[in-house]
Amino acid sequence: MKQLIKNNLPFFILYAMIWLFGLAIVLTTTKLEQMIYVNQHTNWFGDWFFYDATQLGEGWFFLAMIILFLFIGYGKSLILAASLAFSGLLSSSLKLYFDTLRPMAFFKDLNLKWHYVDGVIINIHQSFPSGHTTTAFALFTLFALFVKNKNWGNLFIILAWLTGYSRCYLFQHFPVDVLAGSMLGTSSSLLVYYWLSGVYLKTPREWYERNLRKW
Repeated sequence: MKQLIKNNLPFFILYAMIWLFGLAIVLTTTKLEQMIYVNQHTNWFGDWFFYDATQLGEGWFFLAMIILFLFIGYGKSLILAASLAFSGLLSSSLKLYFDTLRPMAFFKDLNLKWHYVDGVIINIHQSFPSGHTTTAFALFTLFALFVKNKNWGNLFIILAWLTGYSRCYLFQHFPVDVLAGSMLGTSSSLLVYYWLSGVYLKTPREWYERNLRKW
């Protein structure tokens, strides 16, 4: 596991830096202060951009990547599917266990005018952790592990964090939900990749490297 992380330092270093910055904000400010700051820094471009960015954390996008990777390699597609199932199960279980209120319900007694993005259905329950963030980090962590040029890890981690931030921008989650989701998604994919890669090395199968283009 240590070697796996060492081989993908661009991704994990940038991840840790941003995560620690987010943690500092969570520990030194209140949820109200955090959401007021985010909500006051909105504009038409941000509404459009983060409405689309949040789609990177949708299950349908992850599923589309699983199907796409069937044309690249069955082994990688299997890892993606296992990560989606594992991270999704953990995220859903924690949501049900904690069942915390989302921003709109949490601040319902305050006489504040919040900015909402048109077309976004605002949820009120099961805020912790962020499922979209979990999914995005699970996906982009695997992308970083898959590619040979590890500098691509910088792009993947930025896309993952933009997805996470979109959940706060759209008034769906608190920063702490995003931080937890990022850890959940990243660690899930690391464990799945490490375990299935180990299985492949011990018991190699020809079909692991095959794909629909070579069928």
